[in-house]
Amino acid sequence: MNIEIYANQNSSVIQNFIDNAPQGVNMYFDKNELVDMDIYLFIYLPEELTNKHIPPTLPQLVDYSNKHPEKTVFCFAEEQGVEQITAHQLKSIRAVGKLVEENGAKWLTKLPASLCSLEIATERS
Repeated sequence: MNIEIYANQNSSVIQNFIDNAPQGVNMYFDKNELVDMDIYLFIYLPEELTNKHIPPTLPQLVDYSNKHPEKTVFCFAEEQGVEQITAHQLKSIRAVGKLVEENGAKWLTKLPASLCSLEIATERS
């Protein structure tokens, strides 16, 4: 399984998630045009939205949800502490989640248990 990941690699939450990836999962950070991807995973943590306006990968997320809805997964990890962001930011990111879902992609409000569970979720689409 090939997964293209758009997330903050320096985050300990993301590192822990990736470190627990099973064998056979190939992870690529940011755009990789050399490999056919099974899943495009966009992960936003509340801590990353503090004092920022728009995540730079947000337009790409919406684009992928249109072009590859069956392969796109958007995860806004609310369990990581939404009190770190404003109510307006939370409302906006939830609106993006709803848009992505309406386009046919997956929208998760917490990190999946593992990268394997992403494959199961995309197969159910």
